[in-house]
Amino acid sequence: MIRTVVCLLLVLLYAGAIRAEYLLMPGNRIVAAAGVMEVTLFVPNESEEELTVDLPARLTLRARGVGAAPDIVLKPAESQQMQVRIKPGAFLRARYAGQLPDGLVGNLVLEPVDFDGSSLRISVSGVAKPDLKVQPAPADDSEIDGASSALGLSDRDTARFVTAFSPYEPNYFAVGSNGPANAKFQVSMKFRLFNPDTQTPFLEKLYLAYSQTSIWAIGSSSAPFYDSSYRPSLFFLDEDVSLWPFRKGSRLGFQTGFEHESNGKDGAASRSINIGYVRPTFTLPFADRYFVSISPKIYGYLEKADNPDIPFYRGYSDVLVKIGESEGAQLATTLRKGAGADPYSVQLDLSFPLKTARLGNLGGYLHLQYFNGYGESLLDYNSRVRSQFRIGLMITR
Repeated sequence: MIRTVVCLLLVLLYAGAIRAEYLLMPGNRIVAAAGVMEVTLFVPNESEEELTVDLPARLTLRARGVGAAPDIVLKPAESQQMQVRIKPGAFLRARYAGQLPDGLVGNLVLEPVDFDGSSLRISVSGVAKPDLKVQPAPADDSEIDGASSALGLSDRDTARFVTAFSPYEPNYFAVGSNGPANAKFQVSMKFRLFNPDTQTPFLEKLYLAYSQTSIWAIGSSSAPFYDSSYRPSLFFLDEDVSLWPFRKGSRLGFQTGFEHESNGKDGAASRSINIGYVRPTFTLPFADRYFVSISPKIYGYLEKADNPDIPFYRGYSDVLVKIGESEGAQLATTLRKGAGADPYSVQLDLSFPLKTARLGNLGGYLHLQYFNGYGESLLDYNSRVRSQFRIGLMITR
C-alpha cells in the first residue's frame, strides 16, 4: 500500500513537472552576424496548482535546414535563481544570451535541441558587431531570493501574445503636401495561428493579418480622414524555403492566401474587393553588407462588385523591390500596372535607422515616401493623383 502511494506521488510530481511549456521570443529579430543573440524564455503555468520549474542551465538551438551550421548555445543573461515556483495562471520570464557562430547568416528558423519549446525566427545580417558580455548564472542558487518579483510573473496570455504577434507590412506615419497638407499612416500586424510546437510545419506557417492604410486630410477644415483601406487576410507563409538551391545567404520565400480590402464607406463611395494571391520573394546578398529582394504579388479577383472595372486600373499583379542593408538604409519600390494602356502607380519608401548615438538611440527609421500614379487610396482607384512627397517615422519596415 505504501509503495503504491509513493508511486502515485512520483507520477503526480512528474506530471506536474512536464506541464511546463517553454515559449521563446527573440530580443531582436534582426541580429548581426557573429553578434550576441538574446531571447526571453516564458514558462506559463496553466494548471490550478503552483508549479516548480528548474530553469535550464543553457538553451541549445539549431538552424532548421542548415545541416553544417554549429549549434547556438545560450546561457542565462543575468543572475537568477534556477529553481523557481510559478503561481497558477501566471508565467515565468527569464533572459538568455549567447554569441552566434561565424558564417551563420540569412533568415533562420531556430529549433530547440536540449529542451521542449517553441521554435523562433530571426534574420542574421552580414555585418558583425563587437561581442557583448553575458553574465553567467550563479553557481549557488541560494544566493538569490524573491524569484517571483525578480522574474516578473504575470498573466500567461501576455506570453502567448508577444510570441504569436509580429509586424507584417511596414508600420509608419508620414506627412506631406501636394496642395493641402495631408498625412498617411499604415498599421500592419500578423498573428501566427498555431504554436510552432505543433510539430506540423504546415500549420505553424498559417497566419491571420490585419493592415490599415489611411490618408488623413490634416490641412482641410475639421481635418477629416479622406479614405482608409482595411485589409484582413489569411495566408500561408514560408519565409525561407529550405530547398532553395542558390548561393549561400540567398533566400526564397513563398506566400499564398486570401485578402479582403474595403474602405468602409457606403453608396457611391463604397469600394471593396476580395482576392486570392501568390507571392514568391527572392532575396540575394551582395558586397557582403547589402541585399536585393524581388517580391511579385500575383492575384485574381474573387469579388469586385463595388468596382467592376478595377482590373483596368490596378491590373493583376504588383512588384515590391527592396535594396539596401539589413540594419542600414533601405529603398523599397512598389510598382503596379493596370490592364489598361495608361494606368500605373509607383511608390518609393526610403528609410534610415535612427538608432545612433548622435540621435540618442531613437527607435524606428527616418522615412521618406514618394507616390505617383493611380489609386493611392482605394477610393481613388480610377483617379491619378499628382506627385506626392512625405516625410515621417517608420516604426517597422
